[in-house]
Amino acid sequence: AHGPPTGLDPKKLEGIVIDDTAAEKSPGWTAGTGLKGYVGWNYLYAAAGSDASVRFAAKVPAAGKYEVRFAYQPHENRAKQAPIAVQAGEATVLKKINMTETRPLKDGFVSLGQFYLKKDDAVAVIVSTDGAGGYVHADAVQILRVGE
Repeated sequence: AHGPPTGLDPKKLEGIVIDDTAAEKSPGWTAGTGLKGYVGWNYLYAAAGSDASVRFAAKVPAAGKYEVRFAYQPHENRAKQAPIAVQAGEATVLKKINMTETRPLKDGFVSLGQFYLKKDDAVAVIVSTDGAGGYVHADAVQILRVGE
């Protein structure tokens, strides 16, 4: 029961978009809207050492090659080593994202990798604050089909 999005409308972005409002959150996250360019209604942030995590999950509708992308708001007080786990089908990949840097992709996303997936394979992106060294941001995940 949200009003219209105050940021980028997740329904207008390509692929499958999971906004932070649809993610499973542990305690420790704060919703923010101060940094513009976010997806949906707000973004989440948590301090390093807060033991917070958030899980974005979806299933893909068809087999193919998919790129998993993540959106955050860059700022100088952000984590330089934000840990993100991607579970895509049978693959699990761990990434460290420097959130002080700007996001290179359209609509403020960064790529977490490309994965071959079967129909109904689950994709989960888990963002945590463990050893991050600054504020961790979590805004949205985009799962985009990029090939057969």
